[in-house]
Amino acid sequence: MALLGHVGTLTHRRIVGWAWDPDAPDVSLWVLIGITGRMLGRCRAIQFREDLAVEGIGTGWHGFTLDLPAGLLSPRQAYEIFVRREGDGVHLPSSPYVLQPAIRVVRDR
Repeated sequence: MALLGHVGTLTHRRIVGWAWDPDAPDVSLWVLIGITGRMLGRCRAIQFREDLAVEGIGTGWHGFTLDLPAGLLSPRQAYEIFVRREGDGVHLPSSPYVLQPAIRVVRDR
């Protein structure tokens, strides 16, 4: 099955994107979000996004948001974040995404 989607917001506290299967255009997908060796969360792509509706991507109700608890991901560290469709494990296009450190430590010399 085909899978279209994108992650537009990727921070150490929030992941926002959309996921849609054109072969099942009315089905709200479940996505799994994680890093190597660790699942961060599971969410349903069922939020309305006007940009998707305007572009004719399904009904427009294909957005997802995963809010992460403070401290779950260190802002000093980079991560590879994967977003996959639940069931068959197919990755969203461009997954895994690279989350760069939000805080850089500069050492005095």
